[in-house]
Amino acid sequence: MSNPFFQFKQFTIRHDKCAMKVGTDGVLLGAWAGTESCSRILDVGTGTGLIALMLAQRSKAVVDAIDIDADACLQAQENAESSLFAGRINVFHSDLVDFAQASTHLYGLIVSNPPYFVDSLKCPNLQRNTARHTDTLTLEDLLQYSRKLLAPQGRIALILPYDQKDRLTDCIQT
Repeated sequence: MSNPFFQFKQFTIRHDKCAMKVGTDGVLLGAWAGTESCSRILDVGTGTGLIALMLAQRSKAVVDAIDIDADACLQAQENAESSLFAGRINVFHSDLVDFAQASTHLYGLIVSNPPYFVDSLKCPNLQRNTARHTDTLTLEDLLQYSRKLLAPQGRIALILPYDQKDRLTDCIQT
């Protein structure tokens, strides 16, 4: 049985309620994404809230974190509330489409470790499938709705498998 939490220097991530546990991809994205001059950051598909917490730790920005999984939102909220950054992290149970249509904010940075399995074998766990497969969030939708939410000089930071490079390039160019 794996450990139900992951300890960082300034915060702890509990991940016992989430389909996706703390992993290398999320840690790398949270450490790599530039937060300079961002007053507001959006984390799409926050899961445990790991990336949101890492970005809040490295900036003064308000971080909005969204996820379509209710259990993940609960876990992210608990992780945020037990951190030093609780006052700057807002967790929303929402998909990106609804969030983009309702949001009144523009973001200097949008980050996501999105689902990237397309038409591949699924496991029996529905939550894990939602987190890993593009049925609920395609790369095209992620980029389309992120464009609506980005501030004029805003950036988007994603972590994707190398074999998605051409697809990402096509999406950006259309």
